[in-house]
Amino acid sequence: MGSLFLARDKSWNNNEKNMLNILADIYGHSWGAFRKVKFFGPIKNIRLLTTISAIIGLIFLFLIPVPLTVLAPSEIVAINPSVIRAPIKGVVEKIMVTPNQLIKKGDVLFYMDSLSQRNDLDIAQKVFISLKVQYAQLARQALSDITSKKFLTETLGHLKEQEIRIANLKQLIKRMEVLAPRSGTVIIDDPGSWEGRPVNLGEKIISLADQDLVEVESWLSVADVIDLKKDASIRLYLNSKPLSPISASLRSFSYKAQQRPGDIFAHRIRAKILDIKSMPRLGLRGTARISGEDVSIIYWIFRRPFSALRQFLGF
Repeated sequence: MGSLFLARDKSWNNNEKNMLNILADIYGHSWGAFRKVKFFGPIKNIRLLTTISAIIGLIFLFLIPVPLTVLAPSEIVAINPSVIRAPIKGVVEKIMVTPNQLIKKGDVLFYMDSLSQRNDLDIAQKVFISLKVQYAQLARQALSDITSKKFLTETLGHLKEQEIRIANLKQLIKRMEVLAPRSGTVIIDDPGSWEGRPVNLGEKIISLADQDLVEVESWLSVADVIDLKKDASIRLYLNSKPLSPISASLRSFSYKAQQRPGDIFAHRIRAKILDIKSMPRLGLRGTARISGEDVSIIYWIFRRPFSALRQFLGF
């Protein structure tokens, strides 16, 4: 409890020492009755208390709410690009543009193989000339021979028919030189892979996009799908600028998952870029961090293991 120090010139006798010992016990008992009780108790209970405190602290730490986030591969894509399709069923002869090339309205994009149509046009023009000569001969004969008039009318019909065929072939050949309907940036994977390739009528070949009208396109795997609300926060970390993330907000989430390379099914997400003053270049790729609702840290940590365990056990 403490110490009591007494001093005098004369030495203490035994009776005084015994009395002082009794008084020290009484003082100690009285002091202990009025002192404040220590919460920690004896030193042997401090370890138990520390363990309990640590467990309670971890429980509260696991219950702290944090945003549930997932990662998805992303790309800067165009908003409403113009799709250039094959004007006829045939073969692509030559692609005249390169990926990400800036072009103007009226520039040649590609040519379709028109050899067959040009041969048909050459034949049609020769037939037209032959019918024209035949018509002139029948017209002279009709002046003296009445029976030639019925052949004159029939030849005139063939002549008009051939004239229409020639005009259609010329228009078709002209259409096989595909021009850009607007200015923009060319979107095409590999121009060389299209040359000599047969295509169907209306098949997509090239897209044209406005460089200033872009947005974020992400592909979220089915295994990583979380509840997302409209305008959910998305931060895109481009491979070319990983330290300068791009802020965006969720605009659309596809209803049905699509098959992606590697036999992975994923949902397509489109996000609006918030900083319109510094739009990224079309075609840049990176990884997007998509934020959902707030969840506890323990759920954030064990969500994927729990999901894998559920799929493995089948419940």
